[in-house]
Amino acid sequence: MALILGECLLREIRELKGMSQQELSDKLFAKYEISISDTMISKYERGLKFPNPLVSRAICKVLGCVESELYDFLEA
Repeated sequence: MALILGECLLREIRELKGMSQQELSDKLFAKYEISISDTMISKYERGLKFPNPLVSRAICKVLGCVESELYDFLEA
C-alpha cells in the first residue's frame, strides 16, 4: 500500500497555538528570514500550494510540531 497526501492540518495546528496567518508569517521572517505572506500560508492551508522542505521545516519549528503532523496521510 502506498501513502497518499490527505488533508492539510496546518490551519488546525496554527489555530491551536493561537496564531494568525500574519503572526506565523511574521515569526517565519523574524526567526529564519523566510518571507512567506499570509496569503501563501492560506494557500498551504487550503491545499492549493505546498511548501518546499525548508519552509515546511521552519513552519514546524515556529509551531512546535513535526512535519508528519502537517498532513493527514492516507493509505491508498
